[in-house]
Amino acid sequence: MYFFRIPIKCMIIVAVLSMMYVGIEVVAWNSITSYTVFGEHPEQKARLKEIEKSIVTLDDVAKYAEEYIQKNSRDGVFKYYDKNAKKELELTLDKIHREKLSKTKKDEYFVCADFKGKDGNTYDLDFFVQGKSKNFLNVDKKSISIHKVNGKENYTWNYNEKKGVWEKKTIKTGKKEPEHPKPEYP
Repeated sequence: MYFFRIPIKCMIIVAVLSMMYVGIEVVAWNSITSYTVFGEHPEQKARLKEIEKSIVTLDDVAKYAEEYIQKNSRDGVFKYYDKNAKKELELTLDKIHREKLSKTKKDEYFVCADFKGKDGNTYDLDFFVQGKSKNFLNVDKKSISIHKVNGKENYTWNYNEKKGVWEKKTIKTGKKEPEHPKPEYP
């Protein structure tokens, strides 16, 4: 019996020494799975909590986007100024496209949402949510833009590999340019 206690005690000592090496101290074992942990400095415990909270899921982003729209709506109407039409739009949220939610870079997420306008049109708005923690997300208000009106695109998204960012590419309206220049023959 004594022979088997030595390896277990050695494993516990090694575990405690390892935890102390990384700055975590075990104060008391309450049971096999429950223990009290603290670090040498207050920020060590804060870092553990920060790591725990820092994970932002796409579901967190979708919920935040819905909450943002609700908080910035009056009587269910979200107002957005359309720079192209030079008028304020009164919109009601139809849905957040959860299938289009994506992480664009560190601590930034893309959101696409459909709205119904009081003017009878449907609007697809794109915007970006930023934040390191689900408790501290915010919308980049300057990034909100009208992607589509009644299904017609105003721009597309292209990935710029050199810069490592997504960029908007405006869709030109009006006269359609030929794909290739026509050769001139005498």
